[in-house]
Amino acid sequence: MISKIYLFSKSMINQGILRSVAALMACALLTQCASVFPQKGRAGKLKSIGYTPLKLQKIPGDERYSGTFDVNGAPMRFLIDSGANSTDLTERYATEARLKRDPSVSVISRGALGREVKSGLGRGSLRIGPVVAENFAFTIGPDTGKRTATSRYAGQIGLDAMSAAGSLIDIQRGALWVPEKVKLAAFHGRPVSLGIQRGLGLKALKLYPAGRFPHLILEGRVDGDQVTWVVDTGAEVSVMAEESFLKFNLPSEVTNSSMIDAAGDKIPVRAAVLYNVEFPGVNIGQFSLIVAPLADVRRVFKDSNGRPVDGILGMDFLTQSQALLDPGSKVLYVGAP
Repeated sequence: MISKIYLFSKSMINQGILRSVAALMACALLTQCASVFPQKGRAGKLKSIGYTPLKLQKIPGDERYSGTFDVNGAPMRFLIDSGANSTDLTERYATEARLKRDPSVSVISRGALGREVKSGLGRGSLRIGPVVAENFAFTIGPDTGKRTATSRYAGQIGLDAMSAAGSLIDIQRGALWVPEKVKLAAFHGRPVSLGIQRGLGLKALKLYPAGRFPHLILEGRVDGDQVTWVVDTGAEVSVMAEESFLKFNLPSEVTNSSMIDAAGDKIPVRAAVLYNVEFPGVNIGQFSLIVAPLADVRRVFKDSNGRPVDGILGMDFLTQSQALLDPGSKVLYVGAP
């Protein structure tokens, strides 16, 4: 089974979401790290080691990034979605791109709320800047006609394509960094993972796979208790599972917003604030998010200790923390150097 997470909020749940995160991160990190990293800047560092930026966009009403990439030579707009393990196209766009179908393979995916979606498999070329993946496997999703978390796009770029392209997601700059042709040539045209590098952030946070799935998990604590999160650029806002939130005995408020998943299922959400949120070397006094039932997510995704994940870190957190995500190396850089 291939499981994916997509979240969508009709409006900002709380206009103060993570307002204090950037300042608190600066206080926590600058004193520790200012003398460690050179004052060259992230862009300068990436260019110096052979990466080039591809500009990403945000369509109106969506806080997530998307990019235009070629499928069998045809330009198509994809959501940048680190919460998806596979790269998808809807039936319509798969037909337009003339993907080579494999009728012997059937893919079952799930929305974050648990409903199954049956998809097919097709192969074709995928070009992301100077990087070209031939005979790349796309999941082909049905055209349901329903509004879903990805229905405004041809599909989404998942972790498989990000790793294949050796790409880095620069939330601060709104860019996808990919290896230049010279760098690719040095490794026979195949991107290689960077590993942890100095100069790309004030803090490098190590990520872990979600059990047997490739989804990226960040481990931390809330008020001293262990909490784990899926790092998801396909989620507009951060979410804690209702099942995990209840143990903190904190209040939450009803909102007029809903969560819509990949299957088009919708559920009301509540707004809440967590206190004393910690990641390795990073302390956040207040962390605003939404609370929703995520039983299927918790059932499928486990952390390095086999515990169910507790929530999802979305674009609100990644934006405020000026994040750079390196999926291939499993590293999340926070704070711009």
